[in-house]
Amino acid sequence: MIHSLFLSLALGAGWLLSPESLVIAGNAAGQMGWMTLPVLAFITLLFTACGNLINSAQVTNTEIKEQLMLQSITGKIPATGFSLAAVIPLLVLAATALLVTSGYTFNEVFLYWFPNFGFSFLLLALLTILQFFSDKVIFRAQICFVSLAAGGLLMLSLYGIATTEIPFGLLFKQHGNFSSTSSATLLLLFVGSSGAGFSNGKQQPSLLLPAFGFILFFCWILVSLAAVSPERLTSSTIPYMTAARKIMGDPGRQIMGMVIISGTCAAITGLMLVCRKMLCDIAGITTEGLVSCKKLRWGFPPLIALISAILMATGLAGDELLEVILRGALILWLLRYALLCLAAIIHIKEHSQTFPLPGAVCTFILMAALFSLIFSNPHRIEMLGFLISMLGISGLLATIWFFISRNITAGKSENFQQMEKNL
Repeated sequence: MIHSLFLSLALGAGWLLSPESLVIAGNAAGQMGWMTLPVLAFITLLFTACGNLINSAQVTNTEIKEQLMLQSITGKIPATGFSLAAVIPLLVLAATALLVTSGYTFNEVFLYWFPNFGFSFLLLALLTILQFFSDKVIFRAQICFVSLAAGGLLMLSLYGIATTEIPFGLLFKQHGNFSSTSSATLLLLFVGSSGAGFSNGKQQPSLLLPAFGFILFFCWILVSLAAVSPERLTSSTIPYMTAARKIMGDPGRQIMGMVIISGTCAAITGLMLVCRKMLCDIAGITTEGLVSCKKLRWGFPPLIALISAILMATGLAGDELLEVILRGALILWLLRYALLCLAAIIHIKEHSQTFPLPGAVCTFILMAALFSLIFSNPHRIEMLGFLISMLGISGLLATIWFFISRNITAGKSENFQQMEKNL
């Protein structure tokens, strides 16, 4: 039971510990000051309530529960399209952005002579090779990645709390600015929680991941505000490194370098595992088990690695467009999560004859935050174009998938009937 809980936490905490999450938390702290902490607490409660809502929907097949719930309100093809739109863009773009960040971090913190892109491609190759080992090995590696990243961040946080010269009470006396845009952005910290609540087919508590994220970022945001001015946190593209240097000097930079590289490995491995499970769920429904997860396992990681390598080689990682479309991919994942919450409300209403009002309120807030993330973005036109194109392409792929799987199923059925006649 304990191992299952740790595994569920490790799967969901991958993105939580990524460099992009640290940027989101640092920039939000600079913009809102101490108000970031109560907003973070509210978002923790929001995701806890949404997780409980999804888990409370009683579906017979627990292993593919989310996909069955989604298709119950949208149909098979739209549900598959939404899942593909949430899976593929995020994994590819996150791998591209995070690997390049790790490459620059390794070059600047540890070995100046080692090419930054060389390290990025090397790390991509190693993480891809890891996917061909047994699930037991991958799970242990993921727990190791998460432990290193979380341990380093907590070490810096606790050291900063113990050594800071500024009383933390003064931070709460300073002016705090509430921002709906920055508040909505903090939702992106918990991307990946959908799908992480199930480990080996067993349903896990929904409180674990949000509580872990709250404790981790509460401590880190607190010491960041004490060590670095809000203006610098807001404007910095690497607020985590600025804070680490202020807290512990050069050793702090090295610890943060380890956090960034481990967090990148945790994010990519965690997203790969959750996405692979989601694709297996889709395959299990559409092909009635004729396409096994083993076949997807051998083909999916190399495909993602190839696309990410091409994007890095073509220079997308240095373009401002990558940040915009990565945020769009995160929004697509949250959109699927919001639809799961809506499906859970409908399912509970139909089967229990009760209306889950708290869950409905949380779903409404989540939907409103998604619209805020889209239309408050300064690149909203590019964002909308990306969202619409990804949903359209995913819908087309889902239609082709169902057409092919229907023919495969029909062919298998005809062969079986012919064998019966021959016998």
